[in-house]
Amino acid sequence: MGPTTRGTPYPDRTGSLQPHPDRAGSRRPLPGRTRSGRLRRARPAGDAGLSLTEVMVSISLMGVMMVIFTTGVLQVYRAVNGVEALSASQSQLQTAFQRLDKEIRYATWISQPSAPIRDNRYVEFAYVEPVERNPQTGQAQTGQAQTGRAMCGQLRLDLSRGVLQLVRWTPGSPPAEGRPGETLASEIAVDDLRQDPPRGTAKAPFVFWPAGSRPYGGSGAGTAGADFTPDFHRLELHLTSRVGTGEHARTSNLDVTFTALNTSRETPAANVCTEGRPSS
Repeated sequence: MGPTTRGTPYPDRTGSLQPHPDRAGSRRPLPGRTRSGRLRRARPAGDAGLSLTEVMVSISLMGVMMVIFTTGVLQVYRAVNGVEALSASQSQLQTAFQRLDKEIRYATWISQPSAPIRDNRYVEFAYVEPVERNPQTGQAQTGQAQTGRAMCGQLRLDLSRGVLQLVRWTPGSPPAEGRPGETLASEIAVDDLRQDPPRGTAKAPFVFWPAGSRPYGGSGAGTAGADFTPDFHRLELHLTSRVGTGEHARTSNLDVTFTALNTSRETPAANVCTEGRPSS
């Protein structure tokens, strides 16, 4: 009997043929063909993936949620811009009010406001510059008069830029026309102020009421305060500040009356401070 070949049955003690131990079923597996590898490659039952319809529905829902989110963000953005524009507009007019309250309250004379002169409106006033005193002795600083120095001031509304400026000078030395002044407020709405009287329902930016006048006399018969006659010069300011453009634009109004406490019914109408107004 020749040598036993691989996979050939051989007889056992009882004479029965048994499979050779080195049969095909007990061969060593080839590399990469393990049983565990075959199990890992098998797909779990029920995991069949997503259909195109399910993907499209998911994308549509995500798009709707993004539209809602973006709309909310834009509304918040518009609201914040509106609040910031309104705050800036109010701040402009508040600054002008605080400065003029000190300047005009102690004025000794106020002029009649001008009509537009080369895209500018003017009103002049006279005042006394406070004396700088020594905080310890209370005496005036060396070289200064005891009663203060007479000064002239001018409010100039630039209609080409919408800027309110304050110009000062010593009587006898008027400023040149167009000399830059101290800016009190900007972004002033001036579209309706280029003609005299102002267009539409707009009010003149400067309104002067001399002492002894009846500023409310035209309010109608029987109106409370219609017979009121002030003992001091009064200057009304009507300004509108507009900040922002389009839907973000916001406006604020300043309607205030300043009373010059150093004036009276005997205050003369003429004053040297009119020299600062350009000729028309």
